[in-house]
Amino acid sequence: MTSVIRSRPISICLLLLLFSGLAIARWNRQYFFSPDSARYVIMARSLVNGDGYREIDTPGAPLYAHRPPGMSVLLMPAAWIAPYDAIAAKATVLLTTLLLLALLYYYMVCLSQSEEPEDLTDKQLIYGALLITFLFAVNPFTLFYSTLIMSEIPFTACTLGILYLIAVRPEQPRKRDLFLITALLVFLPFLRTIGIAMVLAVACWAVVRKSRWPWLVGVACSIAASGLWMLRNAALGKSGYASIAVNEIRSQGVIGTAFRMWERMSAHFENFGQQLLPNMPGMRPIYSGMVLDEIITLPGPTWLYYLMTAGVIAVACYGMLYRRNRGGTVALGYLVFSVGILSLWPWMQERFMLPLVPVVLAFVPSGWAALKRHIQVARPVTGKIFAGGSAFVLFLFVGCLCWTDTQLVHANLKMVWQPDQLYDEELPSNGFSNWTKAGAWLKQNSEPSDRIITRQAAIATTAHRFEMLAFFELVSPDKLHESIQKFSARYLTSYDKEIVSAFPWYLLDQDLVYRFNPVYDEQGVLILKVEPNRSGTIRQKYWQAGESLEIARQAYEQFPHRSTFQTALAQEMFKNEDYEELIGFIKQLQEQQVKDVKLTSLLGWCYFKTEQHPKAIQEFQLALGMPGQKMMRGDLIRGIELSHKYMANQQELSPEEANLKAAKKSLQLARTWWEYSQIDKAETELHHALQRESLESETQAKMQTLLAKVYLAQGRVAKATEQLELALKTAPTTEKSEAHTLLEMIQRETLVENFLKSPRKYPVDKTGHDDVPLKEEILQLAQEYEDFGVPGKSLALMERVNTAFPKQLEILKLLLKYQLLYTLTPEAEETIAQLKIIAPQEQGLSEAAKKIEALKLVPRF
Repeated sequence: MTSVIRSRPISICLLLLLFSGLAIARWNRQYFFSPDSARYVIMARSLVNGDGYREIDTPGAPLYAHRPPGMSVLLMPAAWIAPYDAIAAKATVLLTTLLLLALLYYYMVCLSQSEEPEDLTDKQLIYGALLITFLFAVNPFTLFYSTLIMSEIPFTACTLGILYLIAVRPEQPRKRDLFLITALLVFLPFLRTIGIAMVLAVACWAVVRKSRWPWLVGVACSIAASGLWMLRNAALGKSGYASIAVNEIRSQGVIGTAFRMWERMSAHFENFGQQLLPNMPGMRPIYSGMVLDEIITLPGPTWLYYLMTAGVIAVACYGMLYRRNRGGTVALGYLVFSVGILSLWPWMQERFMLPLVPVVLAFVPSGWAALKRHIQVARPVTGKIFAGGSAFVLFLFVGCLCWTDTQLVHANLKMVWQPDQLYDEELPSNGFSNWTKAGAWLKQNSEPSDRIITRQAAIATTAHRFEMLAFFELVSPDKLHESIQKFSARYLTSYDKEIVSAFPWYLLDQDLVYRFNPVYDEQGVLILKVEPNRSGTIRQKYWQAGESLEIARQAYEQFPHRSTFQTALAQEMFKNEDYEELIGFIKQLQEQQVKDVKLTSLLGWCYFKTEQHPKAIQEFQLALGMPGQKMMRGDLIRGIELSHKYMANQQELSPEEANLKAAKKSLQLARTWWEYSQIDKAETELHHALQRESLESETQAKMQTLLAKVYLAQGRVAKATEQLELALKTAPTTEKSEAHTLLEMIQRETLVENFLKSPRKYPVDKTGHDDVPLKEEILQLAQEYEDFGVPGKSLALMERVNTAFPKQLEILKLLLKYQLLYTLTPEAEETIAQLKIIAPQEQGLSEAAKKIEALKLVPRF
């Protein structure tokens, strides 16, 4: 017995050492979550600098309110010793993980020390607690989050610390216990807002018995501190998580909110099951993006694991009630309040459930011990067989977890020690993209005042530039242009072309407003320099039609078993409208027992696009019953509704009616391609549409006008003029049509171009007193370019006119406008200097000067 007791600290220390070795082998200088991880590090440095809780990577360094400051406060020592060093920040998280594992073990030991010693022997007590702690330690989610700069692990450690203090002295707390729990209860909601669930649980537990009222001191201090934080955010005009939940209740109503709560609770239950029993079938856990191959999937149907999850939760809840004298009711209240609050929040990320896993696991031994008293095994042999079978299953489960941990470590070591081989041969996921190296390149090769729109916020930790986060794969070209102009960005940073859906790659050549020129392409990151498109035309330089599809196909052929490449290829086929080929591809995968909700959804949309609506409905309904459908539920239901709608409205049309309907559909599709800057696709669609017979004159004229715009974007002016003249003949009108306006623009462009080719024929006073010849035509042309969507061409025109005829007030004002639009700061300063000489009292100069000064601001990192 003595040896068993002595082995307790040795065993837990060995486990902590083993886990530390695995975690250190997982260390790298990369950030995974965006913007969370980088934000925590940057805010910690802001606090160390004495600037307060501010966004120092944002112009003006505004006070920050979206996330509470607890994690940044925890990272302050790392920010002081090694600023912006991801390793130092990860070391801080690892220390909290070691504390968490130790707390979990000793918390279970404390819970098992009952007034009824026949429950468990000392040896069973130690082995049971060690087993649960070991299972949590080898859980890939634990290893994954312990090596990231995120608040989940520190928050969980803080939670267990509170539960442990209550379990040690539930009725008669000492002053030291009250001080510690007050500090933890105050700090917990600042680590994560959901920490208020623990505050409420402690309050409900303490208020019912007078002997527990001293615990309410910590509750009162926590509520006061959180209230002050909310008042501070309200004073800044920033909304927090609580206000988001309240607004949803107001917008959805009681019944709608209740339905959404039920949906979210079921989604959170699934997420909890994934983290309790990692590598469940049909799921892609978040850490699967940090291995080089597919993870081992547990055998059997998914519902079996959800049933096991429900069983574990039930046993744990029974254990909480059984150990209510040691704070079990606090744990139960925390569990209930957490799920209730999370069901009100719109987000359903799987990481939200991680803090509940060790709390549930901690009470499983107590619940099982209580249940054993009610279970009588008739034959000892039956008990031994059950124990042996359970041990065998547990051994296989632990082996699966350990192998996944090994995959995580192996992939990381290869990224650290063999990066060239990794990126050249393994085609790693975007989780391996080296943003810190790209940031270092930007720091050396860009101006300190240059601003960056980035897909990963970690770029600022090494670039030390102002940044703005954008999800390029979800942003339309118009929204991207708006963001660039609003933020005055000079660079975009994205995942590289190997991640085919990371960026609308066709914009590299087909954007009419900007030129996105690649200047850096290394280790999974592509940096694009933003420059004006002075020609207002497309080019053939960095992108070819079907390039993304070919990249996805090559990746799949190299690693056909990787689900990410299967999905990527299917998505590119869908974008390319290769519906028949895609249907065959997905069916082939299904014959190989590949079951994925994304592929099933794509199959449904393929049937919808090919007007096979009954089959589409069947696939959408099948996808609704598959694991992982929660995040896609809205899209799947929309597919079912649209399919039913088209079936109900389906009617027999005459050939002429069908042709007219198809022509209008083609025109609308071509307009969509034009709006999304997919010029080549718009041209192809229009050529096919114009070959139809019996087109309405109005529809045909609109097609010809749009085709003329396509030709103008391609720089084919003669072809554009021909189409515009045809459009005017096809549908003559007394009103000034778009075709007429474009034709006038082309004619005016020819006139101005001929004028600018020989400016010396027109002597103009260089002092600026004389007007430029054709001034009105030039100004009108610049406006027409802008209306057409090519302001870069207006900029080029003003530059040429200003070179030929300097010191012209109207020209300089317009030139300044476009220079500021494109963030040409040095050029804009020169223009302002000229304007101050010519017209020092001119309105707008002070505002322009202020904008330039704002663009020259440098972040204080």
